[in-house]
Amino acid sequence: MYCYIYDEFTQDKRYEKELLEIENRLTDLGLAGKTVRMALFRNVQEMVRDEIRRGAKSVIAVGNDETLHKVIDVVSGTDAVLGIIPLGSPNALAKLLGVPEGVAACDVLSARIVETIDAGIVNGKRFLTSLSVANFRSELTCDGLYRITPDVSGSLEVRNLAEDEYNTEHVSDPTDGRLETVIRVGVKQGWFGRRIMRESILPLTQLAIRSEKPIAVVADGEEMMGTRFDIGIEEGVMRVISGRGRKF
Repeated sequence: MYCYIYDEFTQDKRYEKELLEIENRLTDLGLAGKTVRMALFRNVQEMVRDEIRRGAKSVIAVGNDETLHKVIDVVSGTDAVLGIIPLGSPNALAKLLGVPEGVAACDVLSARIVETIDAGIVNGKRFLTSLSVANFRSELTCDGLYRITPDVSGSLEVRNLAEDEYNTEHVSDPTDGRLETVIRVGVKQGWFGRRIMRESILPLTQLAIRSEKPIAVVADGEEMMGTRFDIGIEEGVMRVISGRGRKF
């Protein structure tokens, strides 16, 4: 059974025609199912959890990256498969999965290429794409073996399924059981030289961030504040529908 989770913004009139085309195509392909609409005072995770209990085997987010992020945590670890019909923006995650926007996504759902992928986890909350810390200068323990503390402020990015912003041809592999951890700091060239950015890329399975003062950590676009963050990976915890053009 298919369950389609419509984001609240899709109720805007500008999406009316496209949604009608999508629904007609899904019917033609025999993929019609139950529609659940997000609303301001409805808990989307509870709604999705209830549908999975009732037998939903495929949960399809109709919307953008943010829509998908809202349902990732509740779908992962279950027997349900997660898919997306991209509408609006941003839709970077759909592109990584090889899913085209709008009605063309219906044919990807019909082909049903299912990939089993990992999820990152930070303080008990799952993330699919990446986690980042700007102005990073905290203590970082890597796989419980060694510690790193930058001498100067830099940035930290922990990728599960994400593009490298400086090299979009490179995409982290969400099936390798590791998190691609990128530390960038400015290194001064000579006595009077300017600082240039240097990066270190570490494949890790566990990280611990400890900070004397509260810092902001952004995971899947959601900000978390605190002084202690424990980050790990859950292997093969999620099944997603991808297209032939997936980038990993």
